[in-house]
Amino acid sequence: MTGTIESEAPRDRSAGTILAIWAVIIISMNCVLWVSGVKLDGLTHAVELGVARAESRAVGEVSDVQIREAIHDQRETLSFWVTLAMIADFVLEPLAPALRALAVATALGALAALVGRPIGFGLALGEYAALQGIWVLGLALHVALVLTLRTDEIDTSLALALPAGRYQAGVWVLLRQADAFALWGWTALAMAGWRRGQANLATSGLVCALFAFTEAAIRVLITMTAGAAMRLMLLPDRP
Repeated sequence: MTGTIESEAPRDRSAGTILAIWAVIIISMNCVLWVSGVKLDGLTHAVELGVARAESRAVGEVSDVQIREAIHDQRETLSFWVTLAMIADFVLEPLAPALRALAVATALGALAALVGRPIGFGLALGEYAALQGIWVLGLALHVALVLTLRTDEIDTSLALALPAGRYQAGVWVLLRQADAFALWGWTALAMAGWRRGQANLATSGLVCALFAFTEAAIRVLITMTAGAAMRLMLLPDRP
């Protein structure tokens, strides 16, 4: 037992180093987006859309003073949305690779222990940590395209397959979670768990699919909640 712990401890430290490197890279790339002004421009545009919507819906229903107050209140929310976006970019996103790697390593390790397969937690964690580079590569491509095209509306998901038209926000956001790099990453994690002998291919794929669905559901919930709040009309009740 002692020998196993000693042999896997360096792997654990290596995994921690790899995950720290990914976190630093993610933070650096998000810094580029903020410094370039693309992120702030996107949030400002969204707030101004809310202002225009509030103004158009209020004309003829409330006084000019109330309209001006509503517009002022809407614009005052920009600092709030900037703060939330920064928390997501500089706290949540850098932690995501570590959470993915730990979740998959723990789940497959536990299943392996239940059926008598080799656990190899430290070795598995190191490999799963390295595979988080797939998501980082996707972010790097996103940043490169954003800076080249000067727009934050860059997509590498299944939403690209939709024909031109209007779609419900929930459908659009859900399809955007099926990102090509995310699908590649989760598939690589499932294959790695199978190759390591922690689980058969079906079980490893099911575990990774459940985690992928959970992550996508959380992102959809956050996006839909933030979007609904941003679209909320800050208008006083009618007299």
